[in-house]
Amino acid sequence: MVTDARIALAALLTAAIIPSLAWSQTLEQGKRAFDAGNYAEAARLFEQSYRSSPLCDVLLFLGVARYRLQQADAALIAFQSAVQCDPKLIDAHLAMGEAYSERGNRDEALRAFTSVLNLDPKNALALRGAAAIHLELQHAAKALPLLETLVRVDAKDPQTRADLATVYFADGNMDAAEAQFHEALRLKPNHASALLGLGYVHIKKGEDGKAIPILQMAAGIAPGEYRTHFLLGSAYNHLGRYQEAAAELEKALRLGSKDSEVYYQLARTYGKLDRPNDRREALARFSELSRKSSEDVEAQRNATKLVEQAKSLVDSGDLQAAAARLEEARALRPSDDKILFRLAGLQFDLRQFDSSRNYVQEAISLAPSEWLYHYLLGLVERSSHHPQQARESLELALKLNASGAEVHNALGELALEEHDPKRAVVYFKQATALDPQQPVYRTNLAAATRELGR
Repeated sequence: MVTDARIALAALLTAAIIPSLAWSQTLEQGKRAFDAGNYAEAARLFEQSYRSSPLCDVLLFLGVARYRLQQADAALIAFQSAVQCDPKLIDAHLAMGEAYSERGNRDEALRAFTSVLNLDPKNALALRGAAAIHLELQHAAKALPLLETLVRVDAKDPQTRADLATVYFADGNMDAAEAQFHEALRLKPNHASALLGLGYVHIKKGEDGKAIPILQMAAGIAPGEYRTHFLLGSAYNHLGRYQEAAAELEKALRLGSKDSEVYYQLARTYGKLDRPNDRREALARFSELSRKSSEDVEAQRNATKLVEQAKSLVDSGDLQAAAARLEEARALRPSDDKILFRLAGLQFDLRQFDSSRNYVQEAISLAPSEWLYHYLLGLVERSSHHPQQARESLELALKLNASGAEVHNALGELALEEHDPKRAVVYFKQATALDPQQPVYRTNLAAATRELGR
């Protein structure tokens, strides 16, 4: 019974936020353009304003304008730049969390929401966003403290009550779950997911007669929810009302259910209705889906094992074997940006620059605000003798993490290769200031200084 408690990104740029700045004329024009729905003009004006007066909040506004233009990568980069500018800018962390939630990158979204909670443990938007992710991942134990805090922060939100009830349900605490579902329904009597959950509680308690009218009400409010029909079918099965059970379970299938338990209940129903062929077919589908679910879980476990094996192989110096393990892990988890980044790094060390570029670009497409990914791409482009592309990637990495000494150093080395010792000295000085214990940075600074003096 996972519910969607995500925040609305659009709410992050409102009249309540924007007037906190002392407005310049350009900022005021940008606000008016944004309010008028002219997001391209707003973005242009926000960029212009930031160049003349680099206020961290403006980067947040720029990000939201970019997001409204459906330029998600540029928006995420702007949000991360705002965080880099002011790590305590809560709205920027929130915006990044929501944007990553929308693209399905739960790790990055959760990291952003956690950053907010480290700054403001009672922030309702971050509590809601983080809890929603844990519910989606079925991590009830991690969602529980977030939802219990959220209930205290926002006691009148029926969805939070329903979500908390769901967690109690998953933990087997039926009485606590029932109480929270009732409270959600007191706040909103036609709350479909609370009705669904309450019906399920009664089924688990063996109170199928109580469950049916509640589930029928839920079906009337949200007729397209397959789980309601599945639970109705299960309740009818328990009561021996097999014709009604078959009708509800078949409706659940028509609504797109791929839940193996629907087929299990149907097989039971068809057996009671003396429909042996339908029963065999339902059992076959149940077995097939159950096997696939087990294989999916096993695949995730195997991917984690392969990553650990790759780490050990890197430590032992066998980079080729490590890369092979990561290739296997990537096949099992193709949308894991961290696996792609590790694979790109190994390919870079093996001087397979084209492969490295492809992998790191895939990682960037999943997490464009991660400075390390742009840094690695810059190193790849520099090693591939593409100085302009290298500079663009490294400068973007620096924009996302101004304290990255290695990025300053890489830009300095690139400047020396381009016979610009003056610019190189600036970068090497910054790298040395950020990490004075790194001898390579001091050596590079001395070399660039000598070159500048010639």
